[in-house]
Order: sequence, then structure tokens, then C-alpha cells
Amino acid sequence: MKDWDDQIHRALTHPIRRRIIEYLQERDLSFHELLKSTVVRNHGKLGFHIKALGGLVEREPSMKKYRLTDRGQLAGELIWDARFIIARSGQDLALKPTRYTRHLRLGDHAILFYDTEDDMHEISFPFLEAGLLKGEAVVYLVPEHKMDSESREIQRYGINLDHFHKEALTIMSANEWYLKRGKAQAETIIANWLSLLKEKRKGGFTGLRAATEMKVFFDYAKSEELLRYEAALGRQLAPNLCGLCLYDTHRLDEERFIQLNKSHGHSIFKGIALKTT
Repeated sequence: MKDWDDQIHRALTHPIRRRIIEYLQERDLSFHELLKSTVVRNHGKLGFHIKALGGLVEREPSMKKYRLTDRGQLAGELIWDARFIIARSGQDLALKPTRYTRHLRLGDHAILFYDTEDDMHEISFPFLEAGLLKGEAVVYLVPEHKMDSESREIQRYGINLDHFHKEALTIMSANEWYLKRGKAQAETIIANWLSLLKEKRKGGFTGLRAATEMKVFFDYAKSEELLRYEAALGRQLAPNLCGLCLYDTHRLDEERFIQLNKSHGHSIFKGIALKTT
């Protein structure tokens, strides 16, 4: 623990080291790319700061790029937790979507409006990964026919499931979860979420984080049931539960868009994310 405390102290107390960690949270970077991204223009100075981040930053041999270790990811979470708390306490709550979703916390109910599946993955996968790093149980609800392909997409994104408890991430069928005998009943679905949360808490997880594709409601003409369900959940979820609802904008008309937005505490688009007022 002392080594870990020392590493965190070295990372958080220097602005250049914080910047290095923040840039590497976005993607792996070569030394030259880091030199261009940070305010450092001196090779030796940058090398000194990277060395000081030993244990948090490592060099991937084959690609010759720097990346964060698991501890580095946690350090990045601490940095952005601090930034997020400051942002939430002020008036400017518009943040970069990928960072915003990573820092949604238990009790939050957020909605993501996306135009393409690439946009959805870019924003929702960091949300899932953040839950894994925080010791939460993570559920990803997708249309039944996409379960295998979405599992491959998660691996392609770079989430290494070998680093987490084998039951930490579960990919489930949205069809089976939301529809029972052709019906979609808000009270039943919410009760099932609370039951699953209780089960995961008993299993040692700190809470339950779920990203859920909502296409199934439109596929089976259950849009009115969907609106009732989202309204029943409300802008704030039960403690120890965090939800990100994924909506394809091509399936929404203006009225439904407005109603769904009102039922969530946080609204996220490709270019912006903010707390709903």
C-alpha cells in the first residue's frame, strides 16, 4: 500500500504527470505523440516524468506505445473523479461524453442518444469499463441476435476480462429481460433490477451498473410501455444502481425524444454530455 500511495502521490502532485495519465486514458500513445500532446517539448524532461510514473505507465513492446497499467487506470479515475465533482458543484456541466459516462456514479440514471453503433460503443464501453474498475457488477443488455458480436466488440475495445472477477461482466438478452410472454411491465422489470442488485451485492460487488439497448421496445411495438417504464424509474435510481439507456435516434420522433430526456438525470450525445435540468 505504501508503494501504491507513493505512486499516486507522484502522479497527482505534478500537472505534467496528470496530463500524461489523462492522455493515456484516451488511447495508447508513442513517445513522440506524448511530446506533441503535452506542454513538454524537451525529450529528457518528458522521459523523466514518464519514469516517475513507474507502476502506472508501461511501454507496450510490440507497438512501441505507452499505456496505463491497471493501477494507472485507477489513478486516472481519481483525477477525473476530482474534476467531475468540481464540475457537478458548478454551473458548467457539459463534459466530453466518454469522460462523463466513466464518472457516472451509483444512483445515476443516464440516457445516450446515438446515431451509429460506433458512436454507441465509443461512449458506452468506457461506462462499462469504469464499473469493472470500481468493483461493480456490470450488465450489458443487447438484442438477442447481437450477443456474440457485442462480446467480440468489447474485447476489441480492449477490456481485459481476465483482470476481473469472472462474474463481473454479464452480457444478457434485452429481449428476455424486458419482454415476458409478450408483455413489458414496468413494475416487473424494476423489481427484477432490484433483485439482481441484491444478488450481486451478496456476491461482494459494490453495486450494479447496466448499459441497456432499448431497441427491443420499438421492435415489438412497446413504445408506450417503454415510456411508462422510464418514467417509473425516474431521474434518480435506487442506491447502488447505475443505468445508461442506449437509444438509436433513428427510432425516435420529437415527442418521444423529449419525454425520454425528461425521465433521465443525465443526457449524453456524441459531442456533449450534461446533467438534465
